[in-house]
Amino acid sequence: MENQENYENLKNSVKTLAQFATSDNLHYGIFLLIILILGLKLADFCFLPFKKKKNILANFLLGCLKAIWIFAIGMKICSLSEFLTGFTSQILMSSSLIVVVLGFVFQEGLTNIVHGFILTIFKPFHIGDRVRITVDGEGITGYIKSIDLRSTVIQNVMNSSYVIVPNSRMDMCVIENSYFDSKSASTNFLDFTITYDSNLEKAIAITAQEIVSNPYVDAARTAHNITAPVTVMVRSLDESGIAMRATVMTSTIEENFVACSEIRRQLVERFRQEPDIAFAHLHVQIVQPSSDTSNGQENIQLISTPESDDSSVYRI
Repeated sequence: MENQENYENLKNSVKTLAQFATSDNLHYGIFLLIILILGLKLADFCFLPFKKKKNILANFLLGCLKAIWIFAIGMKICSLSEFLTGFTSQILMSSSLIVVVLGFVFQEGLTNIVHGFILTIFKPFHIGDRVRITVDGEGITGYIKSIDLRSTVIQNVMNSSYVIVPNSRMDMCVIENSYFDSKSASTNFLDFTITYDSNLEKAIAITAQEIVSNPYVDAARTAHNITAPVTVMVRSLDESGIAMRATVMTSTIEENFVACSEIRRQLVERFRQEPDIAFAHLHVQIVQPSSDTSNGQENIQLISTPESDDSSVYRI
């Protein structure tokens, strides 16, 4: 008897499934899925020019449009099922129920949407900008890759990994944007130390010449109509030598890193060619008495060890 009931239930289930598979609702549902996919592809195609221009508002609106489209088609597909028809009708007819569901279930999501909308309106950054933020006491430096309804994606400059920051956290943190003003330039200090025996004026002239001749610096100075000579200053008088400082200006911070590296390499080569200029460095002098005492006096031998962490003088 029990086996007969199980057989009838299985038979009815198969019959119901066969009827649904051959019904017009299934075909209409598949048609709606195709419309959903084509609509998403069409939205990406329409917003492609704005994405190429790295427009943050366009990227955010594209996410909103996709979410609304998916929700609308999803509700329509659900209405094709007799089981979900009553449920979807109640949701659509009861605004208070929608508020309750959205308020308690999607509270964090709504918060991110609101903060994402604020970010796109006030534009503290654009797609591709290099920013530095602090989240939970940890500093993150990277490039803005995208922003959607929920989060902002940052590519970390340290390891090229992608950091996904909720929009609510992104909107509340302090943002240091290196590209906030496209007309501004990136500047950095170039520090080095020369010995007290070096020709100071010649070292200043060579440094200024190498900075101006760098192509990245020259391009930035030309763009900003700067014709004044580069100023090389004496930052301090240290125990090891004369500390020098010069400002290197480029169009972007990436170019500044490259320019400073190239200028340092050129300074090393130029100073090596000058007998009266030398970089200062810490070293150890070891004073060792000579074994030759035939003349009744101790001969002292100095042994210099460069680049040591201690500049003390040891007597052996």
